[in-house]
Order: sequence, then C-alpha cells, then structure tokens
Amino acid sequence: MQNLWQDLRYGARRLWKQPGFTLIAIIMLALGIGANTSVFSLINMARAANHSADLTPPGGRLKTVVGGVTTVKDFESSVTRSMQKAGVTGLSVAILNDGKVVYTRQFGWKDKDAGAKLNDTTVFAGASLSKTVFAYLVMVLTEEGLLALDKPIQHYLPKPLPEYPGYADLAGDNRYQMITARMLLGHTGGFPNLRSNSKDGRLRIQFEPGSRFSYSGEGIGLLQMVVESITRKNLETLAREKVFIPFGMSHTSYVWREAFVTNVAAPHNEFEWAADPDRPAIAHAGGSLTTTAHDYARFLAGILTAKGKRRQSVENMLTPVVRVNSRRMFAPDSQAATGANDAIHLSWGLGWGMFQTPYGQAFFHTGHSTGAQNYAIVYRKQGVGIVLLSNSANFESVAPEIVVAGIGDSHSPFDWLGYVPFDPAKRKPAPPRRVAIQVTADVIAPYAGKYQIEGGPVVFIKAEGGRLYASDDGSSWDEVYAESHSVFFAKGRELAIAFKKDTNGRVTHMEIISGGATILARRIE
Repeated sequence: MQNLWQDLRYGARRLWKQPGFTLIAIIMLALGIGANTSVFSLINMARAANHSADLTPPGGRLKTVVGGVTTVKDFESSVTRSMQKAGVTGLSVAILNDGKVVYTRQFGWKDKDAGAKLNDTTVFAGASLSKTVFAYLVMVLTEEGLLALDKPIQHYLPKPLPEYPGYADLAGDNRYQMITARMLLGHTGGFPNLRSNSKDGRLRIQFEPGSRFSYSGEGIGLLQMVVESITRKNLETLAREKVFIPFGMSHTSYVWREAFVTNVAAPHNEFEWAADPDRPAIAHAGGSLTTTAHDYARFLAGILTAKGKRRQSVENMLTPVVRVNSRRMFAPDSQAATGANDAIHLSWGLGWGMFQTPYGQAFFHTGHSTGAQNYAIVYRKQGVGIVLLSNSANFESVAPEIVVAGIGDSHSPFDWLGYVPFDPAKRKPAPPRRVAIQVTADVIAPYAGKYQIEGGPVVFIKAEGGRLYASDDGSSWDEVYAESHSVFFAKGRELAIAFKKDTNGRVTHMEIISGGATILARRIE
C-alpha cells in the first residue's frame, strides 16, 4: 500500500500501482532449491557469524577520501548530534575503507512508539537502493550472454510491448521499439519516474529515447519485466542466485520474509510517529528491497573487488552514459537545465549516479520512501564509502553533515538530489495524533470490498481476524486502525479512510483523506 500512501501524500489525483559461498549455499543451489524461503532461512542461520556484532576498525580510526582519518568517537558524536537536532529516529551505518567493510553501528530507535532500539540485524526499507542491486544483476546476465545492453528490449519479448498489461498506453508510439537496456539503466528511456505523476495516470514516452537523462522508476520496472521474461525466473529468485547468496547478504530480499517480522525498522514521519513497515509481496526492482547497512556494504565491497570478467562488467556499469544537467533529480523544474554540477561532471551510468572530484570518481545512489530515507556513496580509488539507512522522514536534512563526518565527502550533489538542510525555524508543530479504538468484527466486515478511484486504480479492503486492511494491488496489505466506527487511519501517516453508507445502511463509497485533500473511491462489485 506504500505507493498509494505516498502518491496521496504528495497530492496525486491519479494513481497507479505501481563475498563468498558457504558450503551449504553451494549445495542448496546445486540442488536447485536455494530460492526456497525456508531453505534460505537455513542459509541465513549458517551465515550468522558473518553478520554478528557491530564492527569497529583497528585503533578506532576511519579513513577519509581526502587522505586523512577521523576517530570513531568523533564520528559517533557527530552522528548523535545531527540526529538529535533534526529528529532522526533511527540510523544504521556501514563504512568501507580500502574496499572492505570496517565499521557498522546502529543509532536510535527501531520503533520509537514501542521503545524498541535498533540492533545490527534490523532490516530497513531500501527504497530506490533496490535499483542498484538490480543494475548489477542485469550486468551479470549481460556477462552470461542472456542480454545485450544495446539491443532493443522489444526483441526479447514474444509480442509487442503495448500488448502487455500496463503498457497499452504506448500503442501508436513506435519509439518504444528503440528502447534498450542501457537506456533504461541510464534513465534515458524517455519515461517519467511514475506514471501517476501524469495528469491522467497514463504512461507515455516523454522524449526521444536515449536523448537525455530523466530518472525513471517506470523504466526500471519495464526492464524487470524483460529480464523475467528472458530468464523465466522472478526477480527475487534471480537476485538470490546472482547477488544475495554470493555476497553473503543474508538479511536482504526483494519480497517480505516472515523472518523480518520481529526485527524490522518501522518508518517514522517528521514527528517521529511510527508506522507499519511495508511488506512487499511482489518483487519490484525499483523499490521493494529490504536490507541492512552491513549487507548493502558487502554488496558495495563486492563491486569494488570484482575480478576477471566481472571486473569488466563493473567497469561498464560505472562508465557514464549521459551527463546530467537538470536542476533537480525530481520536482516540477527537474528538467530545467543548469551548469551547477558541471564542475563535478555529474553523470549517470548503468544504475548509478557518479561524479568526478580531485580524489577520483565517486558513485552514489539515494533511496526515499515514506518514513525511510537512505544514501550510499563510494570513492573507487580509495575504496572509501558509506551506507546510511534511516527509518526517518528527517534524515535527508542532516545527511550531508553525516557523510562529511564519516568519510570526508563534501562533493555529493545533495542540492540536486533535493535534500533540504535542516532549519529549526521551519520545524512544524505536531498535529493532534489519531487514537485507535476497539471495534468489533461485525462493524468492520461490511467495509470489505473493492473501491474504484475515479480515473484511477482500485483500492482493496479486506476484513480478517477482526481487523481491517487496505491494499493497492490485492497482494500487499497494510492494516488501518479504527478512529471511529466509520473512520480508519494508517498508523504514523497523515492519511485516513472514511466509509460512507446510503440510507439503507449499505456501504457505497469511501473518502481517502490526506492533509487537506479528499479523494472519492466508489464501491464496485
């Protein structure tokens, strides 16, 4: 339901759904059962020693990209100060020196409402960091000869793209036949970030494919469909085989695992209210990754230490395909040209942003979803990098100072990313918090059904075990809590659902309320 909540939060009127093997891992893969959830749990157990207590480098010193060092004590003091002033609820940190993970530490709360602290195996929503893992996976498939980066993706599909669900809007625009995997990974395919950003919710090619940069989750989703068609395997299975197991990422998945239930970081809004974590039932290359800072740092270390053919694949992945001269990554003026980032040669490669500094090339990516904000950056020459996973809507306001404190990086394009520096004068007072009440199952039951948003998608409501749940795809569900017998709200989010009945007591529609906006959804059979 996260996509629906996020689209509503930002006022959308049209919505759309959007290293090394252990012996046991080798045996499981050889038997062809490595992708089974219960078996993967066994592999996790066998790897527990690889992901135990937080790491501290020898001597308590961390290398910086400028050739100096900082002490762990100074870094942690800086992180604590930044988090406290900006209201960052929780943060998981991993740092690489010389291409190796040398430091991990957790700061703050897993769930502030429940008084639960983070620990070294708490998993976080990876958000758009998902795209980088997928990009690496695509490079592996390319290396294996299953995919060519410059061959139009249409050639891999048994029927025209507009005949597939979700792509009918492209009928009549033959430019889709030009689009390649390189364009989609480099965000030059011509698609918007989300089709829900358009006024009518339809997917269109916005410019000549390959001509310029425009960040696009839609493009990544399309490439996922192509990859799954070629391999006849789902993304989660492929990622386990090609990435998670080889790199020892035992706490990482594109789909929700029951093992995460007791140790997941709850997202927190700007007022530090905890919400229910997203539980993706279907793998989405653009944003469904669940991971830890340590796991993700192991992935980065694997990129830095790649050998042989894999090294060439990494070089291709980290070679710029397009210069970025947009004013912002997102926002209405995102495509307005500017020379603000010319000095660092801001570019995009295959899945990664990158820039040049006096200390060499750096590659980076951001991650942003409701109540979860992340950042990762690596300087290749020094093998110095940092992974920051937060469960806070306030993290981006202090991310730059934490990155400087940890690795000495002052070149990251945070302004282009849209990170707004913390300003205490702009802190809003918390509104009254909704309070849940107990209601009986017979009160809840009549609300179950399907509700159609005018000109948009269907919202699914189900009643189960005396509780009410909402979904935007019918597979991944969020619980909504009763404020009254007819009004329900999403925990930790400024969003509510008000059910309406006719004079005969029959539920006819619901109103989705987000801030000052109200969207009508009529009940359908």
